[in-house]
Amino acid sequence: MKKIKTLMEMTNPEAEKILEETQMAIIPLGSVEQHGSHLPLGTDYYAAESFAKRIVSKTGGLLVDFAPFGVTPLHMAFKGTVTLRSETMISLMTDIISSLYRHGAKKIVLLNWHERNLPAIEIATENSQNQLKEIRILIVHAHFIAKEKYGKIVGLTHGGELEILPILADRPELVHLELAIDPSPIKKGQKSDKFRRDPSIYYIPKDVRSMYKTGWYGEINDTSKKRIKEVMDGTSAEAAKRIKEYFEI
Repeated sequence: MKKIKTLMEMTNPEAEKILEETQMAIIPLGSVEQHGSHLPLGTDYYAAESFAKRIVSKTGGLLVDFAPFGVTPLHMAFKGTVTLRSETMISLMTDIISSLYRHGAKKIVLLNWHERNLPAIEIATENSQNQLKEIRILIVHAHFIAKEKYGKIVGLTHGGELEILPILADRPELVHLELAIDPSPIKKGQKSDKFRRDPSIYYIPKDVRSMYKTGWYGEINDTSKKRIKEVMDGTSAEAAKRIKEYFEI
């Protein structure tokens, strides 16, 4: 994959050129929370960033670094987890979107890989669109696209295969599959995720240990280079397709 620079790696003229040409910015969103003994605390943000780099290579736009932190109080029982209050994340996103808008970004993609960020993302999106003329914001849940296309067997589980693959793609030195020896019972994890992801009737988990005691669960069937490429390329292509359709680019 061709190296894609993020905003923090660019010079002012480089960022200005991209904004003038595309009027679009893509912002990866994740969290800093435990993912078992085999994955780094930054898994969600690293995954969002990895997909964002591949997507921006297809759509164009400015890849904007975001704070790696997200809204994740349910993981606070595990040391190393850092959570933002929803109000803090809303303010952060609103300020960043406002800054980008001032510099010419009229199309914003919020590329998320952490479910509990969604309430804050939606409020920040609504507030920004109400306050800023002509801005359009698209929320893209890359983890659900990956689940739709590649989760038929392994599902989308916390610390499972679909979370391992993005880290293996760009930061393989941070993955320790030899330590993935203590998954929580898969049936209990699946039942909990089914209820909290049901759009009709759902609950907000207070402590992740009530769903998976060891902090993670899931099957790890295929982490080959072929599988990594398939999931990274396919998920990114599908996300890029939907982004282009929405913004008509």
